[in-house]
Amino acid sequence: MKIQPSEILVNIDGILFGPGNQGKGAHPFHSLEDAKVSVFDRSYLYGDSLYEVVRTYDGVPTFMKEHLDRLCKSGELCHMDLQPEVSRFEREMLRSIRAYQEGVSSSCPELYCRIIVSRGVGRIGFGKSFLESPIRFTILVQPLNPPGKEAFEKGTALQIVRRERNSPRALDPAMKSGNYLNSLLAFLEAQDAGFEDALLADSQGFMTEGTTFNLFYVKRGIVVTSPLDVGILDGITRKHVIEVAAKNAIPVRVVRYPASRLHEADEVFLTSTIKEVFPITRVDHVNIGNGKPGPITRRLKALFEAEVPRWRSIDQIRQRELT
Repeated sequence: MKIQPSEILVNIDGILFGPGNQGKGAHPFHSLEDAKVSVFDRSYLYGDSLYEVVRTYDGVPTFMKEHLDRLCKSGELCHMDLQPEVSRFEREMLRSIRAYQEGVSSSCPELYCRIIVSRGVGRIGFGKSFLESPIRFTILVQPLNPPGKEAFEKGTALQIVRRERNSPRALDPAMKSGNYLNSLLAFLEAQDAGFEDALLADSQGFMTEGTTFNLFYVKRGIVVTSPLDVGILDGITRKHVIEVAAKNAIPVRVVRYPASRLHEADEVFLTSTIKEVFPITRVDHVNIGNGKPGPITRRLKALFEAEVPRWRSIDQIRQRELT
């Protein structure tokens, strides 16, 4: 479902922009048409930016601290010290979500909140001496469109593309960077071949992850995923799915594996903030299992969903303390 401009709120360095000056009460905002970022912003010139995406559950932003902790780790990887700013980022994300709920739509069931952090604005040149501003941030809030039951039952068909995942020694995938060409080009390659998205291997042929998600397969009741040092993002949903599996006596192995393991798997699934646990029913031109979501994928999805109220409550308490 395509998001309309009337459904989007933007926060640029603490200034709110929304559709048609609808902001009310404690959250007035400027016209969305006035939401602009400088052409001299490093995010535009060089892809010199980081980002995170947080979603709500029952209107409560969940796993926000974990996302912002990871943002700070990404900052360390790209020589951008975000620690002094992280509390401000959290307050502004919460403020933007509240402004959306109160000033744009109180009926939208769940929200998507993305923060983009740029090194700043300045003259053309790589060095920090070219910067003429401190770190800049932009927050986007819009309706969340997670896949429904019908989409889950269908699953997704993915291609293992020829393009390799960035090496950790080059542009480390552990850094959630706004420089997204590696994933974008992989996605377009798969889409041009008739698939919905892409999977990437490293230079040695070991599987890493997808363009915007972590990857798992199941064989004879054992769940397998790649280790972080193969060159993948330390996914927050990935981490919680592994914890949920361990809590419920579902064995998990974290090992390198070649593409052939996916073709031979009983089940394959992905994890992400938006899709949670989602079945991959075809890899390349090979149907996985019977071409339907497998029993362990279904169970892990249900177990993850059952834990959400507890995780949400923890975040809700913390956010009340912040405000």
